[in-house]
Amino acid sequence: MQVSLNGNVATLARDITEKSGQPMDIFGGQMDDALKASAAAWARYPYRRSESRESFSQFLFKLLDIPEASNEASGNVTIHQILRLMYADQLSPIGTIFKFEQFDPPLLRDTVGRLVFGAYENELYANELRLRQLDKEFTGVSSELEAISKLVGQTEQILTPSWLEAERRRVQEERKAIDLQISEAERVVYESGLKDSLSLEAQRRAYAEVQKLQGEIGRVTAAIDASKFEIADAGRFIADLEAKLRALNDSSATSDAFGKITFQYCPACYSAIEAQHPEHACHLCKTPFDSERARSRLVSLVNDTSRQLKQSRSLQKDRTEELGRLGGSLVELNSRWQSASDKLTRSVQAPSSQALQNLRTLQRAAGYVDRQLEDLENKARLSAVLEGLIARKGELNAEIGRLADRNAALKAALSKRLSVAYGAVEKEILALLRADLPREQAFIQATSVQFDFAANKLGVNNQSYFSASSRVILRNSFFVGLFGAATKDPSFRHLRLCILDSIEDKGMQPDRSHNFQRMLIAVSQAAVCEHQTIFATSMIAPELDIPNLTVGHYSTLKRPTLNIKTLRQTH
Repeated sequence: MQVSLNGNVATLARDITEKSGQPMDIFGGQMDDALKASAAAWARYPYRRSESRESFSQFLFKLLDIPEASNEASGNVTIHQILRLMYADQLSPIGTIFKFEQFDPPLLRDTVGRLVFGAYENELYANELRLRQLDKEFTGVSSELEAISKLVGQTEQILTPSWLEAERRRVQEERKAIDLQISEAERVVYESGLKDSLSLEAQRRAYAEVQKLQGEIGRVTAAIDASKFEIADAGRFIADLEAKLRALNDSSATSDAFGKITFQYCPACYSAIEAQHPEHACHLCKTPFDSERARSRLVSLVNDTSRQLKQSRSLQKDRTEELGRLGGSLVELNSRWQSASDKLTRSVQAPSSQALQNLRTLQRAAGYVDRQLEDLENKARLSAVLEGLIARKGELNAEIGRLADRNAALKAALSKRLSVAYGAVEKEILALLRADLPREQAFIQATSVQFDFAANKLGVNNQSYFSASSRVILRNSFFVGLFGAATKDPSFRHLRLCILDSIEDKGMQPDRSHNFQRMLIAVSQAAVCEHQTIFATSMIAPELDIPNLTVGHYSTLKRPTLNIKTLRQTH
């Protein structure tokens, strides 16, 4: 097949086979030259794109200057999808726009329609995809930033680089001062030798600390035991109150369910009980009885028990919290006791002079300062991470805002373009419908045309049900109207190609078909750009049956028009 792609002539070849997804061979030149060319002069493009090779649809789109339409939802739009808006076949439902396909998602149809109307920009969908990625990253950075901010907040200090540097210098100066003191202490130890007497002061302080902590541990342990006992005792009391409350509620429910119980015989001696008895008195023992007073007493008992249970539970909660606090104190005291005990053991094993004790005190102070420096290094790393996250959050926020603004502008421009294209196509379709032979009242009075690519349906004056032949006219008018609008407006990404194979479908009257053929020829002759229209008919209008408008002969059983055969050797 020889085609003209924006003025560039090419010859396309593709095997006719039952297998799907066949590649396409493309020759850059006219068919006569292509048929004589060697296999090496042809380029084969696969049906599907890959990272290493573009598909024939991508190659053709590039020559046609049509942007690639692809997104997560619609997938990749191929040249086949574009051709579905150029070709009106006989097998598709007559109330639909697109050529029928088994798998045909609405979003794909909408994307193809917008692309052909010139109202599609891949940048919009690429930006939306990028925005989703940025929003996800922004949420992650915000969460991480919040977590680190809480951690930094616990230091009660804003970890700015200037504060960290100032603090590092201060601690380093302190470390230098301690080093000088250690040097002096070492000199004193060296000069005193063994002349100094050993001191037990360190042992005494360590022993006093151990004794003090043991006393505190004993008091806390006793408090824990008392608290546990009190909690257990209160638990039993609460259980009794709960059981009492259930019993009172059961009594009330039983009384409501069964009402007043009357005995016919005494449950003790089995003698008959007189039916007559004083009012407001027990019929069994004749004791004065007030049922309302009993009911009030029962309600009072339920209320008192509920209030007592609530107070007991509140006190039990306080006791439990106090037990938890005491447990935490005991753990801390045990830790301090273990540290003091180790210190006592070391002082007993290594008695020291006063000079050595001073030296060890300075070494411990040096160790503490070293830990401060390490802590500052950790804080510096934390501060760097925090600063990095803040900067990244700002970058993300700026990019999100920029893409959102860009997409808003793109949507406004595309919406305006879609409205212009829709109006142009509608105008062409209305002209065709009004010029139809007077067979359909809605076409005669047509004021608006509705077409929806996603829904894949057509309508006139918000009606979509007409006679079968009128629906054929409407569908063909859409294809011709779209073609006619595209020949006048270069913003349409239409192939300027219109193929009609249903021009006389569904019992079309010959004169009506002839009229539509004349309108199609008129649209073609009015086109100001290179184009091609093809329609198949068995009842061509007489004035159109001329050599410059027809190709080939009439199709018969013995002499069909389709005469497909291999014209060149395949690769």
